[in-house]
Amino acid sequence: MDFDEIYDEYFDRVYYKILSSVKNPEDAEDIAQEVFISVYKNLHKFRADSKIYTWIYRIAINKTYDFFRKKKIDLELNEEILNIADNEDIGGSMIVEENLKKLSKEEREIVVLKDVYGYKLREISKMKDRNISTIKSIYYKALKNLEED
Repeated sequence: MDFDEIYDEYFDRVYYKILSSVKNPEDAEDIAQEVFISVYKNLHKFRADSKIYTWIYRIAINKTYDFFRKKKIDLELNEEILNIADNEDIGGSMIVEENLKKLSKEEREIVVLKDVYGYKLREISKMKDRNISTIKSIYYKALKNLEED
């Protein structure tokens, strides 16, 4: 399979996977283009140990993590979070505006990424380029702080 065939077959699939994470069509397009530039440059290194899409998907995940790291996502209380009803249950934790405001910026960011946006703690640790145990510690401390209120 040559690069043009790979691009034609997989670009849309990769783009929509990325879009589901970054939630912005322009950013998703940019990241997808970076993925396929990387595929083009490294196609000669691909070993047929796995399917080509698995290899491309791994590149896409890494490029998406790079995007989040570069952006240094700074999640402030946005409208979506502020509109959470006082009695709404998200991810098993009661998260309300007033309680979120009491958390540190870092705790709030991790709780929002996990409980509102649905990222796994391991994904968050990669996004923030921090050790998984540190992220877990911050997350569980934040939950404890939320429970105390």
